[in-house]
Amino acid sequence: AFLGAGGATAVYQSAPMGEILLKLIDIAGAIVPLRIVKHWERGVYLFCGKHRGTVGPGLKLVLPGLCEVIRVSVVPEVYGTPLQSITLRDGTTLTFSASVTVIVEDAAKAYLELGHWSETVVEIAAAVLSEGLADADPERFDPARGKRDRLLAEQRDAINAEIGRYGLCATALRLNNFVKGARTVRLLLDRAVMGQAPVPPV
Repeated sequence: AFLGAGGATAVYQSAPMGEILLKLIDIAGAIVPLRIVKHWERGVYLFCGKHRGTVGPGLKLVLPGLCEVIRVSVVPEVYGTPLQSITLRDGTTLTFSASVTVIVEDAAKAYLELGHWSETVVEIAAAVLSEGLADADPERFDPARGKRDRLLAEQRDAINAEIGRYGLCATALRLNNFVKGARTVRLLLDRAVMGQAPVPPV
C-alpha cells in the first residue's frame, strides 16, 4: 500500500505465488522445448507426424519440428442434442431432447480419428436416439417399474457401440424434454383456429 494523490491509500493485492509460478512455467515452455500435461489430461505423442504413444501427466520434453505432445482432456463432458420430433410405433408423436455425458477412454483414437469430437457425439447421439426411440414399444416410455430407465440404458449402449470406435464412452444419458403427442394436439388447435373441422385422431 502507498499514499496516493489526495491522501488516498492505494492497495495492490499481490497475485498468489502459485499463479506467478504457472505463468513463469508457461513463458519458459514457449522458449524451452517442454510441455506440461496436467493431471486431467493425456498427451498424444507424435514424432515426425506419426503417433508414437500416449503419455500421462507430467513435464514432457519435445523437439520443435520433430515431435510434439497434443494434450487431450479426459474430464467428462456433457453434450446436448437438439429438440427432435419423431413418430412412434403407435402413431403418436414424441418430442424430446437429451444430454449425454461422455469421457475420453483412448486419447489417441479420439484425437487421431476425430480431432474435435463434440459435433460428432451430438450427431451420433441424436441419430441413435431418434431411430431407437421410434422403434421402441410405446409402453416402455412409461416411467413406472423402471421401463424408461431400461430403455435409456439400451440407447446409451447403442450410442457406445458407435462412439466406442473413437475411444469415447457415454457414461450417462438423460432426457431433458419429453413430450408425447404434442404435435397431434397442436394440429387440432391449428385447424380449429383456421375454422376447419378437427381431424379425429386415428
